[in-house]
Amino acid sequence: MGLSFTDGQLRAVLMARSKGKLEIVKSAAAALSLDLLQPESELVGREIANHLDAAGISERTCVIAIPASWVMSQHSALPELSPEDENSLLQIEAEKGFPCDLSQLQIARSAHRSATATYVTQLAVRKEQLEQLAAVAKAARLKPVSFSLGLAALPGVIASNGDGRITVAAESHGATLVVTAGGGIVAFRTCEAVIESEAGEKVVNGGALARELRITYEQVPADLRAGVRQLSLCGDEALVRQLAERLGDWARAVGFSIEMPKSTENRLGEMIAQSVAEQWLEPARSTHALAGSGSPVEFLPPRPGRLETMMARYNSKRLATAGVLVGGLVAATIVIFGWQEFRVLSLRSEWGVMEAQVTALKAVQDQIRAYRPWYDRSFTDLRILARVTQCFPENGSLTAKSFDVHQGAAVTTVSISGTARDAQALLRAQEKLSKASEIEGVNLENISGKMPAQFTLTFRWIGGSGS
Repeated sequence: MGLSFTDGQLRAVLMARSKGKLEIVKSAAAALSLDLLQPESELVGREIANHLDAAGISERTCVIAIPASWVMSQHSALPELSPEDENSLLQIEAEKGFPCDLSQLQIARSAHRSATATYVTQLAVRKEQLEQLAAVAKAARLKPVSFSLGLAALPGVIASNGDGRITVAAESHGATLVVTAGGGIVAFRTCEAVIESEAGEKVVNGGALARELRITYEQVPADLRAGVRQLSLCGDEALVRQLAERLGDWARAVGFSIEMPKSTENRLGEMIAQSVAEQWLEPARSTHALAGSGSPVEFLPPRPGRLETMMARYNSKRLATAGVLVGGLVAATIVIFGWQEFRVLSLRSEWGVMEAQVTALKAVQDQIRAYRPWYDRSFTDLRILARVTQCFPENGSLTAKSFDVHQGAAVTTVSISGTARDAQALLRAQEKLSKASEIEGVNLENISGKMPAQFTLTFRWIGGSGS
């Protein structure tokens, strides 16, 4: 059974093999009244179980497509290195690219190649979210065998022959962008690109989405970007039509062909649920699968082995603990002295290789120290950004999309554009900025649409160029 949670909707598709083919046995669709991250996981699980029982689905083994908004991505070029060095390099890149400690993340990797280079995209989900999802599944009496990246499982999103394409999935909560090339995922991001019109209808914020799409496309390395020639649109029928009209000129200008679903009978969530179930049942079809999994990108945390379980069971016993400690100390002493001798020899050998480079680097550092007084170290832009951050609420009700600083001869003007979910939060932020001693002339120049609304704030910075 494939499950997806898209746009607050539960979609379930039960697949079975019949006469050598995969067929849909049953399906279910229902709106969830509770969020997946609701602290009371038993309530969420009970609601899901009730929907499945009402649809007559008794199967409990399932593949779950995680919500796209949970996923963070980071793209890196990979030079020719040993497997150990590759892993170390990707860990360093993940530490720089993700906003939290790696111990808090479950990371999957998607490798892809161009004619001249190898790349890896690291996709991460917070472990606390996956633990919450596992708790919900357990409360619903489900046995998940995979936590999959649902949009990447749709047919054709990742072409087996390495052709590149951009897939845009538009739903009422926003849009998800997936760029694939060289047999893997190059970029994955979500954005709030849907707003409510004055008539109360959901419409695509075409300008914002086109901007995000252009930025994402330009960030793709040139050797991979050359192979991206298709723009695929899917999701809500009305929003897809709006997207096609808005993005048509840009797509034709860069040489894209636009592909739209021939039938809108199945909603995106149902298509995702069906695709993740099919990929798990027939992993041989998924040539881009990672590590032999039935899913192209896997986020299910690894289960502990028998040895780890046994060690955990006897870990509390005093006798076993004492024996392990004594044996560990003896082994550690031997290992430490042996490792120390090995490292001395290794470091001497490494120093002989890098000595010339270190000497050259020291010369460069000496020049930096000599000319450093000629450069401004006040970091004015960062000081302005820090002050604005202090005035914005921490609950996410006010989000800045762009931050522009224009420094003239006598005055520094700052312009902030973004999205407000709460009008009172916007007014409080404006008031805090007005009270700041470094700021004057705060003006709410533009606010459009109902909540969430688009706004533009401007002010003059008088805090000086240094502290």
